[in-house]
Amino acid sequence: MNEAYIFTLKLINNKNLKNMKKLLFLSAILTVITLTVSAQVKIKQSPAAAFGKQAISAIKSQGVQQGMKAIDPKDECGAFVATKKDDKGESFTEAKEFLIVSNDGVTGFAFTAYTTTYESKTLYVLRGLPLEAGVCVDNTTKITFTFEDGTQVTLNNFEKENCKGIVSLFIHDVLKNTDAYEALKTKKVRSIKFVGIEKTIVKSLSEGNQQQLQGTFKCL
Repeated sequence: MNEAYIFTLKLINNKNLKNMKKLLFLSAILTVITLTVSAQVKIKQSPAAAFGKQAISAIKSQGVQQGMKAIDPKDECGAFVATKKDDKGESFTEAKEFLIVSNDGVTGFAFTAYTTTYESKTLYVLRGLPLEAGVCVDNTTKITFTFEDGTQVTLNNFEKENCKGIVSLFIHDVLKNTDAYEALKTKKVRSIKFVGIEKTIVKSLSEGNQQQLQGTFKCL
């Protein structure tokens, strides 16, 4: 092998090594930015165990997927949400009922939604869990909403790692995801995809589910 060829190989290898180092460096920066943004949002919520019991109780009392409701547009907010005050006297809005996405009461999801204030701006929270037991989640868990027009929004889980499948999804300016709020209040959701650590669950929404979810976000 001549010296010129060997020199050329060394140049190529050095260039590839530099490119790889650049990619690793950029990847590290993006990871730090993501973690920093996630760490910025911390809100007080009811303990996971208490929320789990609340969700199970709702599933038993509400049954499976809701049907369409005959609602006068001017009464829509009264049908889906209620405004209350917390222990500090601050107002917040929450869904009146859990959104139960299930045909059999055994598989599917249960979600509730409410507002709180973070950095003087409204933070929208969608908190829920799969009905199936043993679904583990962590900070890599994502929930994807697919709309009737084929578009999608994906929200990251902010709940602590657990094997009850409980997730908390936040929408706020600091997370740069307020487009998700606009989509949820203006479009009908066709399906929800729940990506756990080892298990992925996908469920389609009934017309009643669509009406409830969209109506809730319109009025939060």
